[in-house]
Amino acid sequence: MESLVLLVIIIFAVITFSGPLGILLTINPIWNATLKFPVLWYARRVLITIIVVIGLIFGIQVLRGGIPLMASLIVISGMVPNLVAIKLEYQIGKFNKRKTPGTLREN
Repeated sequence: MESLVLLVIIIFAVITFSGPLGILLTINPIWNATLKFPVLWYARRVLITIIVVIGLIFGIQVLRGGIPLMASLIVISGMVPNLVAIKLEYQIGKFNKRKTPGTLREN
């Protein structure tokens, strides 16, 4: 029974902390620091994508499981930062257009 509780805690931790970790990796100082090394920039982008996708998949699976309302709200509040992290990383929308390794050299 303790292993089941541990598994649930791990799943909820992944859902809850994947979004803030993704947002942390997209802030301007980290974005600009990795721009100097394109390999590091793309590795950061892949890491963010993997973290966010895992968090969203876990969240969707938990929501489909038919959990109580309070637990559903916790899961949804953990999934929203994942969506924000993806929006910030891939610059979806009009705002927050930052440089990428392909746009570093301007003539």
